[in-house]
Amino acid sequence: MIHQLKFDKHKKVQYEIHTTKNIEMKQIKFLSLFFFLALLLMTPQSCTNLDETIYSDLDGDKFFSNPENIASAFGVAYTNLYWTMGHKYGVGRDCGTDILCVPQRGGDWLDGGEWHRYHRLTMTPKEAYVEFWWNLLYSGVNTCNRLILGFDQLGLESAKPAIAELRAFRAFYYWYLMDIYGNVPLVTSFDVPADFAPSNNSRIEIYNFIEQEVNAVLPELSKETGRSIYSRMNYYAAQMLLAKLYINAEIYTGTAQWAKAETALDAIINSGEFALEADYFANFSNNADASKESIFAVPMDEVLAQGLEVHLFSLHYSLQQKFQLTQLPWNGLSAQEKFFNLFASTDKRRNGLLFGPQYDANGVQITDPSFEKFNPANPALPRDPDGAGLNLTPALNMLEPNCLRQAGARIIKYFPTPGTGRYMSNDVQIFRYADALLMKAEVMVRQGNAAGAAEFFNMVRARAGIAAIAAPTLNDLLDERARELYAEGHRRNDLIRFGKFLEERWGKPSASPETAILWPIPQTQIDNNPNLQQNPGYN
Repeated sequence: MIHQLKFDKHKKVQYEIHTTKNIEMKQIKFLSLFFFLALLLMTPQSCTNLDETIYSDLDGDKFFSNPENIASAFGVAYTNLYWTMGHKYGVGRDCGTDILCVPQRGGDWLDGGEWHRYHRLTMTPKEAYVEFWWNLLYSGVNTCNRLILGFDQLGLESAKPAIAELRAFRAFYYWYLMDIYGNVPLVTSFDVPADFAPSNNSRIEIYNFIEQEVNAVLPELSKETGRSIYSRMNYYAAQMLLAKLYINAEIYTGTAQWAKAETALDAIINSGEFALEADYFANFSNNADASKESIFAVPMDEVLAQGLEVHLFSLHYSLQQKFQLTQLPWNGLSAQEKFFNLFASTDKRRNGLLFGPQYDANGVQITDPSFEKFNPANPALPRDPDGAGLNLTPALNMLEPNCLRQAGARIIKYFPTPGTGRYMSNDVQIFRYADALLMKAEVMVRQGNAAGAAEFFNMVRARAGIAAIAAPTLNDLLDERARELYAEGHRRNDLIRFGKFLEERWGKPSASPETAILWPIPQTQIDNNPNLQQNPGYN
């Protein structure tokens, strides 16, 4: 079902329910519509009724006196997140770290050198992804500001929880902006002049805003969990946002806030509302809305919520038939060998990496049909040394320019269902309970209680089928976070907090300057707004 809401100038609502074919939609609230736009809204149950019903001339005040209808009116703020999952943005964020990469394979994946610069932390203000993320995140901020203004103007008591939720979600967008870009403009109004040109606020000012906003609205946020509020910024998602803010406070402000981070994490852990899924991979399926582990997620759909394309981004071309994909994969994203070697052979999470000889349904090894086109005398066309049979080797011979086509374990954590095309319907977890447990262990270790931290640390390891550690160290924690959270976009943030982000590593032959911790502000923004100052190191 597709619901559309339109407001006329007399505050009447024309509410139409249009049906589609029987689509097996997730039991999620994909929420979207707003006062001045016709936007998509997906209901929280499967759409099987093909009869069309039309309602018209519903009074806006009456419609929004129902809290459930209020909730349906701000999904556009959430749907903005879909494109954070695109191959150069969501999962791809881990490519600028020590766990994933996009090697250049002869003529494939040069892309103007942007992946090499990202890998080596030499990105420039003109990178497309630098501008994309800025625009996307500020689009989210702007939408929240617009919706808050609209709800505020309604003057309804029932709108207050919606405003609280939107304020928390706006703080989430600002956390991303502050974490990635540092000193960014703080804009909390929608009704600004046409020539509005804000200047940078300091990172500490943004930090303080996020902390104050989230703490201010926490009492008004829903403590409901499960499918009915899946993918929304409820009380526990806001506590996780605070925990992320506090655990990185020393980076953001110069002052550690381990105890505050622990308090926020305890609100989640002690609630009894969350638990680790028995199957690690259940969190990344197209039915992840049933997960007790999910705290905040982005529900994707190959038709109605497009953006996730990690299957094409990573898998070798010849794996199209093995996974019954309707499009040819691109043979790009790969796990770095050192990261692959972090896994014990018994670690269940390693099954999210595809490696070794690849076979079809009949047990016949799949071949690389382009193998014979490779000329060993031409270094631009390297021939895989193990022959035409497809064998994905964890070892990567180089980052560029002639990485072997079969080199590198591939990401299969988001397992594609048969018939998947360009986009996947697997959900993407932003905050989940396993992360909260590992963060709890970390803040305990940082406060001198490694023995107490073991309880939370080993819950995650037990699910993975690996041995407990009696008193985990910070190095243990960083490695465990890599194994647990790979391809979820957390690694950059983790490496910075652990003081390892700038170090020399595979494909990055030297340490990076301190300024590389922040991305540059997009050059287009600097050119268009004389009040903006570029981050140091990018002038």
